[in-house]
Amino acid sequence: MNIERDADIAFHREGTLKAVTQWIASHPEGIAEWLKNARRQYQVDRANVALEHRVAGLLLKDQRDGEPARIGVLDVGGATLEDVTAWGVWQDPEASSRGSAVEEEETQGNGGKAYMYRLFEGATRIFGVRDGRRNCRGFDGDPETVERGIPGWIPSLVEGRDVEISSFTAELKAALLPYGVEFEDLPQEVRSAIQGREAFTLVEGENPTGLYKGKIRTEDLVAKVVRHDQATLCLEQLDIFVLHNGRAVGDGSPLRLPPITPYADLDSPIVHEVPELLPLDSGDMVSTTEGGQREGGRLTLHTSSENMQAAYKSLRPRWQIIYRTRFQMIGSKPVSEIAPGTPSAQYVYGTVELPALEPAYVEHGRRRPKPGPLVEALDRFICERVRDVARQIASRRQQQLDQTALDEVHAENQRLNDFKNQFLPSSGDGNGGSGTEGTGPHKRKRGGGAVAWGTELETLDVSPPEDGINVGRGMTVDLRGLLGVAVRDSEGLPVRASLEWSTSDHHVAAVTKDGTLTAREKGHCMLQVVASSRGTKLVSDPIDVRVWNVDHVLLTPRVVEIRLGTRAQIVAEVTDDDGERSAEVLLDWWHDADDQLIVRVSRTGLVTGNRVGRTAITAGAGGVGARMPVEVSVVPNPEKLGQGSGFPKLLLTDRDLDPETGEIREGDPDQPPLWQEPVDYLHNVWWLNVQSPEAAFAFRHRTSDQMLWRAYHAQKLIDMVVLVWMTWDFNRKGESQQRDYWANHLVAMDTHRVRVSQDMWRRLQPFVSGMGSVDDVQEELDQ
Repeated sequence: MNIERDADIAFHREGTLKAVTQWIASHPEGIAEWLKNARRQYQVDRANVALEHRVAGLLLKDQRDGEPARIGVLDVGGATLEDVTAWGVWQDPEASSRGSAVEEEETQGNGGKAYMYRLFEGATRIFGVRDGRRNCRGFDGDPETVERGIPGWIPSLVEGRDVEISSFTAELKAALLPYGVEFEDLPQEVRSAIQGREAFTLVEGENPTGLYKGKIRTEDLVAKVVRHDQATLCLEQLDIFVLHNGRAVGDGSPLRLPPITPYADLDSPIVHEVPELLPLDSGDMVSTTEGGQREGGRLTLHTSSENMQAAYKSLRPRWQIIYRTRFQMIGSKPVSEIAPGTPSAQYVYGTVELPALEPAYVEHGRRRPKPGPLVEALDRFICERVRDVARQIASRRQQQLDQTALDEVHAENQRLNDFKNQFLPSSGDGNGGSGTEGTGPHKRKRGGGAVAWGTELETLDVSPPEDGINVGRGMTVDLRGLLGVAVRDSEGLPVRASLEWSTSDHHVAAVTKDGTLTAREKGHCMLQVVASSRGTKLVSDPIDVRVWNVDHVLLTPRVVEIRLGTRAQIVAEVTDDDGERSAEVLLDWWHDADDQLIVRVSRTGLVTGNRVGRTAITAGAGGVGARMPVEVSVVPNPEKLGQGSGFPKLLLTDRDLDPETGEIREGDPDQPPLWQEPVDYLHNVWWLNVQSPEAAFAFRHRTSDQMLWRAYHAQKLIDMVVLVWMTWDFNRKGESQQRDYWANHLVAMDTHRVRVSQDMWRRLQPFVSGMGSVDDVQEELDQ
């Protein structure tokens, strides 16, 4: 193809200026760029500043006495004619290296200029003195105009370009004067460096944008500069001092990254060498050394004793993975993006150093690494390592709770659940549990929500599967939920009764007194339950139990998408070692997401979407699992979730069974003490999360101070009732419910709280202050 080219490339000047400067949006970002430039200037291929002289000063001045506010960075590099000339070129690929063969940070020279162009209303300049000569260039003009973006010599070509000076001291004094700073006011380290080199550079700007009445919020500004990614390397290699209105900030010490106390009993840092080859999603491999042409990398992970995500001001900005090469920052990503939904990942952060990231993965502004195969594979590697550390922390954070105490609190909680119903809306909302051993519907006293209990045992209802219980060898199953056991009187009222379980062959299947069946070996046996109350006993019909020796499991379908709060069925076809098949065998189900609450899976393979995310689900028993898992995606649900019927229940983590899975719900230190997930809303249950820090504290002191625990327990019960009333009040209005200010919702909640809590607390006082046994609780609550 023939072409007659134009004389030069044409760029729209205003559009180009916006494109190369708009990523600078705040003063901390701009100051970090200035500091980064100072650090680069000090390197051996540039000013070659001695290690003991690698210092800088951040100079801040408020608007006062008719003089504008100012921000400047003073370093000891001494900008030369070559430096300020190169500074005047936008988007120069050799702005920092100037063609040097030394491996160092490569920039386009835009960061510091972009800050000077965008975030100052007055003049900005780079002013350098070195080897007896002065150079000064800068910007001036209306903000964000093309004219402002054209650099010039200050105050003129003759007086600003490579001017021979008569007195270095006079030049320094004149530069510091607008800040109200004398040479003697500078920190000793800065004075020594300037005197030793007889050189300095001042990058500064007048009238910073966004100030309130011209005042600089120094503490906030400095804190954000320190936490900025681009400042990290500078703080490691330079001593940076801050002066505000002529006075040293703080105790006059240089800025330092605040130390982060590592997680107890976990060695930190944790260093991993980055493998030479990493896999992609496609199965292909990508080299992390460009086929051996670059050095290898390493990942360094650190831990924090505090939840970094929750500590917004101090730790959350540092809760990230920083990407860098040996000499420069590439960018960062939050840990929540690298390892989403990973419990206890809030206590992990780190840095990955990989030379092969440069230059292909360096983006404008260096906020994030540029997407691509290497970053994709690297992120997968980082995610796995973060998860490894997070799992260790999660296991350490899990409180070891006394089982006897949990049993006692469980019994108290059951009585409190009955007590609280009389304070709920008369329609009730919940799973309709009929007391300690039932799941049938309640009957209530007229005019209130309190449960009416029968006294004389008349019927024992058991609802076994049509073909009996088929269960994989090695499984444990809660029979109460599986069989829907309920004991009632002649009027259908629930009766408090004890249950006794037995099997005809405990070698095949054993059962505990609380109704937990363990499938021990292949075979058949019969199961029965006996209900006893006030001398009356009722015996259920025998239930056939068959234990399968699972040979393999086939799951269908292969891919499932579930809307949040809805369910989907996965069918597990089991083949035993005799070749028999069935899709009715109870199995263990598990998935590979670190966040186990993304989905909840019942023993029959009914999957409920609980949190948005992806996972792979499999099933099996006796050490044999399905070879091919089911890929499950939980997606947002635009429709309103339907709440379970009956009265809500307050359940106890680490003790009560999750109605969705039939397994004990583990507590989570990172969840609230009164906890409800979408799947819990479907069952209308709430959890008293005894792993939450405040609940765990009260529980630990239960033995020595029972009143402390009972007061806490009672308060959470009241909180739950108030929230139920708020939900009921909101839902009953239906489509007529209008958007309102949060303050008005808060007033409504407080109104419910006052109305409900006064009466509940009056009735709960004997329970809270009493030191009796569990058997006394009901009498206390009935007073």
